Amino acid sequence: MKRNTVFIFILFFLSLATLAAAFNPDEDANRKKARYYYLEGVKKAAEGRNAEALEYYKKAYLIDSTYSEAANSYGMQRFWMYTETLQTGAEKAKSLSMMRNFVENYPGDINESLIYGFSSENTDTVPTEALRVYQRLDSLFPGDSRVLLKLAESYDKLGRFDDAIGIFNRMEGKDGKTAQLSLHKISLMLQKGDTVAAIDEVTDLVASNPREPSFRILKGNLYEVIGNNDSTLHYYRQAEEMSPQNGAAKMALANFYKEQGDSVAYDNKIYEALLTEDFELEDKLSIMGEYLQTLFTEKNDKQRGDYLFNVLMEQYPHESSMLELAARYSAAKGAFAEASQYISYAIDQDPTNMGFWEMLMRFQYLDEKPKEALATFIRAKESAPEEDKELPDSMKLLYAAAATAAEEYDKAIDTYADMIHQISPSLPLTDSITDKKALASLTYDNLMALNSLYQMLGDTYYQMKKPDLTFRVYDNALFFNPESPLTLNNYAYFLTETGGDLDKAYNYITKAIQADGENPTFLDTYAWVLFKRKEFGKALEYQKKALEILEKSEEEVSAEYYHHLGDILFMNHEPEEALKNWEKALKLEPENALLKKKVAHKTFFFE
Repeated sequence: MKRNTVFIFILFFLSLATLAAAFNPDEDANRKKARYYYLEGVKKAAEGRNAEALEYYKKAYLIDSTYSEAANSYGMQRFWMYTETLQTGAEKAKSLSMMRNFVENYPGDINESLIYGFSSENTDTVPTEALRVYQRLDSLFPGDSRVLLKLAESYDKLGRFDDAIGIFNRMEGKDGKTAQLSLHKISLMLQKGDTVAAIDEVTDLVASNPREPSFRILKGNLYEVIGNNDSTLHYYRQAEEMSPQNGAAKMALANFYKEQGDSVAYDNKIYEALLTEDFELEDKLSIMGEYLQTLFTEKNDKQRGDYLFNVLMEQYPHESSMLELAARYSAAKGAFAEASQYISYAIDQDPTNMGFWEMLMRFQYLDEKPKEALATFIRAKESAPEEDKELPDSMKLLYAAAATAAEEYDKAIDTYADMIHQISPSLPLTDSITDKKALASLTYDNLMALNSLYQMLGDTYYQMKKPDLTFRVYDNALFFNPESPLTLNNYAYFLTETGGDLDKAYNYITKAIQADGENPTFLDTYAWVLFKRKEFGKALEYQKKALEILEKSEEEVSAEYYHHLGDILFMNHEPEEALKNWEKALKLEPENALLKKKVAHKTFFFE
């Protein structure tokens, strides 16, 4: 939980309160020294340098532990900074005790008491401490909304729902009836299981302003939670009738129809919502994005999406964010050339947006135009802001993948080499790494990154048909992460395909399967290693399992799975079933000469 901005804000005001008393001629030498370090800490915190502030507060506290301002600031800083790094319960309690002394000495300091109370809520050791502090603040500042809200939240956490409702009633008496306060009360009433009280509350809210459509929507929301669909629809329609251009009412109805499975009514309300002036472009993009995601997730008719998408596109034809959504939508449909065109228009609007350039590279790569992706990378570098010409690693990896696809292998190798040497300049590429000292200065993230980079470098050498270099580089990948299932899987497959050590391949793929036994890629490799070891029966069992998992997931099945299954079936004396699977594979990969030969002759051929 990041609290740095809270530290800066609070400590700034704390500094104002203490600077006036910074130099007291009567205080002893220790207090003067502690005060010096404390004020330096205040300055560092105000500058956002919280780690340095912590050290200054710590020095002040160690010099004079009775100096409550320093103890409070040190406790507050160490509580939140250490909590982010999994501080133990005992250490949290120690931090809180430092803060408590100040709060007890100065109970009227509302800001410090609120921070102390909030901190107390984030430890299991003193669950009622926050409540004690908030109750005291309430007695000192009975009308303060901040205190009342925290007091109500504290009652809620302790399961004292009636007391929490009572606090919200006090706030309502002071500020009047609002949707936010009613929502708090309704939530508490539902936690109590008192639906009658919840309905009464929202009914009172509607009565307080009968012409406010959002109150009707809230009442419909409550009935939807309760499961009363007729009342839900009634109040949503009332809200829309009261304000025909109310976007929130239309979205409430749209989501209701979606839950009821009425796709026609759902589409109509989404259409109407997109035409309202209630929503800004950002809101409409969010609505449209969620709608399109629903279509793709449920595999519905994309023409519905096209129609509604065009409604929005006609309103904002030149907005870069609209063009980005258009590009993503086209890509999701597999229309990568169209996606490239849309994102190119967005780049024209915002040429320094590297995210747009990366999308263009990705679409070109997916459209099997790797040379265009390479050219886009160069243009992106030229368009990058002067202060940051270093493109993100994700773009560099795309560049390397495109170079490999374009058979410009040197560019890919150079890219991987540069990225490896950015992490550790002395690492070799293809010479074996065996010195464990190379690991000493590397972080976990470094190790994972190097494993991935060496693996991708090895894939490039495999594409170049250089198995010796492939295996040396894969050994280096395993040096940095010997348990990587993907590295083990790929290494095993490459060994099998190049006539390498089958025992080594078997050991590697077995480890990968032990790590992830439901991964269809690993199962396919395992079956293929077994096939090469002439363990045909066992190979058939695992290849069928791989396909079964893929087909259940409704993911696209590549030709290789059916091709492998055909070969394995043939060796299990099932030539007719083998032919069926070769034919399936050939439909997916019609240019595969070996598959053509197997289908034509209805028999197995070695490559």
